[in-house]
Order: sequence, then structure tokens, then C-alpha cells
Amino acid sequence: MGTSDPNVQTRPFLPSFTPDGREIVVPNFRSNNVSIVDVATRTEVARIPLARPADPDGVVRPARPKGSAISSNGRYAVISGGPRLNQFQASGTVWVLDLRSRQVVATVTGVGNDPYGLAIAEAHDD
Repeated sequence: MGTSDPNVQTRPFLPSFTPDGREIVVPNFRSNNVSIVDVATRTEVARIPLARPADPDGVVRPARPKGSAISSNGRYAVISGGPRLNQFQASGTVWVLDLRSRQVVATVTGVGNDPYGLAIAEAHDD
């Protein structure tokens, strides 16, 4: 998962199931991507690369994804990550993935320092 080379370690982190239970979204820390796994076949059906924009010092650091959450309708996955730089710099990144198109549709930077777990709070018109 997360690589086509069996000698490469990917270090999967905090996976999330889609609401229908058919797929698992898995952040791969070392390979800087997210695997979408079909539960029934136990195969990786998509691999989405993650990239971070350059930091203020101009350096583009690895994505280092760790956390995941899925929207209640199963359309979007939210992935948290980013390397720890120091205790004072908000180095975290959040990516929003469209699970239909299998693409990153938004990136938010400056989200904490070395973020892991996350949750999606959705507004409902009740």
C-alpha cells in the first residue's frame, strides 16, 4: 500500500472507513500519499500523492500525512499532516480529497504543529 516497490516502507497511519464500509482511506506517512483500499478485494484502487506548498523559508517539505476523516456523505476525505519544525511554527497541513475524482481539491496550511487526529463537523439544516 502506498508504493509499488515492496522494499519501500510507507508507514500507514490513522485510516478511516467510508460510510458505506466499502473503502478505507489510508494516509501513508513515508511515501507522502494516501491509499484508497477496496475492502472486498483488499486491494489498493487509488493512490493520491500529497504535496505541501513551500514554507516561508522557501523549502518544500514532505507531506507526512497522518490523520484521516471522511465526510458523512462519503464524498470527501480530510487528511492531516506536515512535519514538526519547532514548537512555535504552525507547520501542519490539511488536504481535502474528492473521493469520486480521486484528487486533492483543497489544501490548508498553518494548521497546528505536527497534527494527527481530526474530525469533520458538518452543518445540517434541521
